[in-house]
Amino acid sequence: MCTHNNHRSFDQLLSQLSTRLINSESAETQDCIAEAIAAFGSYVDADRCYVFEFSDTMTSMSNTHEWVRDGLSAHIDDLQGITEEELPYFFDLMKNTFRFIVHDVRTLPEAARNEKLEFEREDICSVVCIGLVANQKLLGFVGCDMVHKRYHWTDDDVRHLSLVADMIANSLERQRTYQQLIDTQRQLKEANSKLQALATRDGLTGIPNRRALDEKLLEEVRRAKRQGTGLAILLIDIDHFKAFNDTYGHLKGDEALKQVATCLDAVMQRSTDFVARYGGEEFAVLISTDSAWQALRKANELLDAVEQLSIEHKNSPTEPYLTVSIGGYFELPQPDAEVASTISRLIDNADQGLYQAKADGRNCIRFR
Repeated sequence: MCTHNNHRSFDQLLSQLSTRLINSESAETQDCIAEAIAAFGSYVDADRCYVFEFSDTMTSMSNTHEWVRDGLSAHIDDLQGITEEELPYFFDLMKNTFRFIVHDVRTLPEAARNEKLEFEREDICSVVCIGLVANQKLLGFVGCDMVHKRYHWTDDDVRHLSLVADMIANSLERQRTYQQLIDTQRQLKEANSKLQALATRDGLTGIPNRRALDEKLLEEVRRAKRQGTGLAILLIDIDHFKAFNDTYGHLKGDEALKQVATCLDAVMQRSTDFVARYGGEEFAVLISTDSAWQALRKANELLDAVEQLSIEHKNSPTEPYLTVSIGGYFELPQPDAEVASTISRLIDNADQGLYQAKADGRNCIRFR
């Protein structure tokens, strides 16, 4: 048993551990806690030292750290999720006094019958537990057991274990605060991502909206200038859509818009392709390509794909099913070209192509 002539060396060790804990990362914090309980166990010549943490509701506790003298069995795996109903006397005393000091478990009152049975199961004769309190909140406790022998815990023992408890409590609170900050940052990042997605997605069709198109145009024109590649834009308009709504109703009209959007998106599969709702019954497609011919071929695929949806449109003067008109424009942006003027030219020319497609009878493609 400890003669307490080593108080000074123990205090020095705690001071060193405390200094390390102040600037420690998570992994080192766990190591320091393990060293602290091992140091106290050796200091009082105990058999087992441990840390338990309470749940947020203070209705259960779990063993998170354990030091065991050589030759004795560890219990940490068996001491997880212990509820207040299992050890009511201990929970009550710890919550109200932050201490549980028992020199001889045989002297425990009848109210501690469950606790006495648990101590007997673990061959514990004497036990001391000090609460881990930070910011006036009980986080858990650090404890120490004597197995197969009884021991009278001295004031020095309690004082030193209290120092260990304070050190561990502050470390755990700092870790929890840091983790809460990380969790909050993650939640904010997720929320911002969702807001960004909502801001750049069309609420009806689920594809990118006009705002997203404007951002993508800026990005793609700059990229095309840097890499010396071409860029094509297609403006797509559903033919006689007002007549469709008048005939079938706006709910059917919304469903048709969603079907067309899904169809266009399915055709444009490359990572460099971009499909957006331009507004109303109009859609836009951006294509990174080396030639107008390749863009025209893609426009024909889109035209055919919409026809193959076979959406009835009995009052259409063009066809008895839903069709689209497409205007397109291709350009190879020059390195010294202004981005804003290039974007304006792309849209204006595609729009003129769309106007011509409508004038030429619809359900066709016109490139500028």
